[in-house]
Amino acid sequence: MNSLPSSGRLDVGTQPQARYALVNAAQVSRSQWVDLAYLPVVPERFCHQPELFPVLVDFQPLGPDGRADVWSRDRVSEQENGVPFVLAFFDATVEGSAVTAHLVRRMAVRRPDGVDDALRFYDPFVFQHLLWLLSVGQMDSLLGPITTWHWRQPDGTWHQHVRVSEQASLRPLRLTSPQWLTLLRMAEINRALVELSRVDPACAGKPGIAQQLDMLLAEASDVRGLGDPQDRLLYVLQASRYHRHIHQHPVLRNCLGQVRENAMTFVTACADIDDSRMCRLAKELEQIQVR
Repeated sequence: MNSLPSSGRLDVGTQPQARYALVNAAQVSRSQWVDLAYLPVVPERFCHQPELFPVLVDFQPLGPDGRADVWSRDRVSEQENGVPFVLAFFDATVEGSAVTAHLVRRMAVRRPDGVDDALRFYDPFVFQHLLWLLSVGQMDSLLGPITTWHWRQPDGTWHQHVRVSEQASLRPLRLTSPQWLTLLRMAEINRALVELSRVDPACAGKPGIAQQLDMLLAEASDVRGLGDPQDRLLYVLQASRYHRHIHQHPVLRNCLGQVRENAMTFVTACADIDDSRMCRLAKELEQIQVR
């Protein structure tokens, strides 16, 4: 699936001027937000764990000074703790109580294995991937009365997604089995992105890299049988950085074979293969494929 055309980055330094904010109450000390007028955004299933979820703040009664105060808290939280004070800003066509009820409905999901869970789509590290994972109709269903959603990318820039439908979608959000599998891999996708950004920023910045990592993680687990998260991480980094089919090289096929025989982990099997050798293996693979 492709990124939705209604999404884009705001100009550098531009602050979203939306009516509502979701405050990161799960990671920010209660003392830093409890003085604000807020509404808890907690699914009924998790009513005894409200500390795990965000709170909704309406800027309308706060005025410009209140908005500036929230921005100040966000800046301080980022600088001092490395944690955002605000997870997202958004506009909606309904009042705070109604939009809170919608958010709660969309958060409450049942996984394919029957376990009740919370879809934390408000987390920027999740929302950024929903833009390529969900269809236009699914995104509109997710947003409902929300017209514009603003989130911050890992590089600190603010982005926005505008609801495509002119009217709020009343359709329930139905996820396909493949989409659920990707959602369950989301933490590993983000971990791989972080590591790839550290070792190869150019590769991490390629269009569609998140989808590629998702596909490789599925391949590592379902095709190669790599059960260790560290093994899967190494597998996707190798295929992303050096060659999409690098694991067809006899050297790495041998490493994977050792894992299947329960001799060692994939990380251990590849311990003596450094960056320069990986580059040589990629070139050798190219020559093999040309013949």
